[in-house]
This record gives sequence, C-alpha cells and structure tokens, in this order.
Amino acid sequence: MIRTNSFYPSGCFKVASFNLRTDSRGDKFNRWEYRKQLAIEAIRRTGASVIGVQEALPAMREDLQRMLKGYSVFGWGRSKNKQSEHSDIIIRNEDANVEFHKTIWLSKHPEIPGSRAYFAVFPRICTVAEVHFKGMEDRRVRVFNTHFDHVCGLARRLGVEIILRYIHEYNKTDPLPTIIMGDFNAKRSSKCVRMLRENTHGYSDLRFVDVYSYFDKHHEEPMNTYHGFKGKLGKSPIDYIFVTDDFTVENVKIDTSMIDGRYPSDHYPVIATLSLKKKQKDIQKSA
Repeated sequence: MIRTNSFYPSGCFKVASFNLRTDSRGDKFNRWEYRKQLAIEAIRRTGASVIGVQEALPAMREDLQRMLKGYSVFGWGRSKNKQSEHSDIIIRNEDANVEFHKTIWLSKHPEIPGSRAYFAVFPRICTVAEVHFKGMEDRRVRVFNTHFDHVCGLARRLGVEIILRYIHEYNKTDPLPTIIMGDFNAKRSSKCVRMLRENTHGYSDLRFVDVYSYFDKHHEEPMNTYHGFKGKLGKSPIDYIFVTDDFTVENVKIDTSMIDGRYPSDHYPVIATLSLKKKQKDIQKSA
C-alpha cells in the first residue's frame, strides 16, 4: 500500500482507468447488484491513488460512495440534469485530496449540460480534477477522465480536441502535469488515439506519452481491455492512460484477474505506476 511518505521525490504513485460496465438488464447474472462487491474489491486492488471510472449510473455511484470507505468520488452525470452515466474520478483520501473539479460535455458547447457532438449517439463527458498529493511537497496534478462515443470517429476526435483545448487554457494560468485517461472506444491506430500518442494535435506546449509505451520498450504489446465478461485475451486495448512528459512511466499492468471466480466488469482495469520528474528549480537546488 502506498503511504504518504513514499511519494515524490523518493517514490511513485499509481493511477487506474476502469470501465465499470453500466447496469443492464441484458447482463442477467452480470448485473451490477451481483458484482458490485467485486468491482469495489477490484478498485481497491489496483492500489491506485487516483482512479477514473466510466459507465457509473447514479445508483452505482451511490454504491461506490457508500462502500468505498476512505475514498472520495467526484463528477456529474452526462444528461441535462447531470444524471445518467458518470465518468467519475475517485481519490484515495490517505494519499490525496481534490482542490477543484468540474465536468465538461464533449460537444461544441462543453459548458452546457446534456449537449452532445452532432454525430454522437449519447452526450459524452469528461471529468476534470486538480489533485494534490499529500506527500509530494506542493506537487499537484490535473486529471481528465472520459468516455468517448462508441460509434462515431468524428465525435471521438472532437472529444480529444475539446480536452486538449481545456488543458491548453488551464496551463496558460496554472500549468500542471496532466493525465488523460478513460475508455476511448478506439484502437491504437485510430485518429483520436494517434493525436495523443504521436502528438499531432498542434499544441506545441503539450507533449503526451502513451503509458503503453512501457510495453513497447520491453518488446511487448498491450493486451485488450474489453472482454465482454468472457475473459478473452487479445492485443487491442480501447482503454488508455496518457501523461504529459512531466512523468516517468515506471510500470503498466492490465489486470485480467477474476475475483471469486468472476469478472468485476466487462473491461479489465488499466493500472499505471508513475513518478513525477523533478522541477527545474529542484534540479538547480541539488546541483
């Protein structure tokens, strides 16, 4: 377990992205009521200080708040009344606290609740949080957790562009190391993923690293993250974590574990171990 005295400059911290799978009648014995305890256990097992979850309906969110003792949940639902599915950010309280958070809609009017991209099937959202790590000596991190449209590539690309615009604007007044995570509903070869992985987004002040580059360095390939409750194994992830080059990616794991013989979701959690590089002023002090 990560303790507050293990953070920067002597240690690392973990972040995770985990699509919980919405509560659907068609899932029968995989409905939320039969696996919510498994999902809670899966979140705890990540060891992550920051977890981005997707597809959490209001009742599921209430279960998270009630059952995840020692954690806090931030975010709003995607509908006009801020209900329906959430893409929330969960913080482990002993490690960190949230100083600011908001939800934006991935449309041409991101501040209007319930708005959606023209070709998107549903409104899509991104939750933003500024996270202060208690053992990191005033270091803060800005986290974006999202869930892109499952049908339209144009809507997914618009989602990336909106998130990048917000990051760029935030950084004008308060530049912070930044993490983007979530269910992109897209392969690594897709345009929305390549914009971040190859840094073809056009913002010269932003450079992102795909945490799956850890596999590339070790001559491996990332596994699939969606498995449909079947536990299938492949090589096409659709869940991602991207970080700015303020971070070093120490390790990455796609957790394919079952709990008590069952899968907690139809997605595998993605867990990245990160460390923050020293600030330039810290380097100068130690020189």
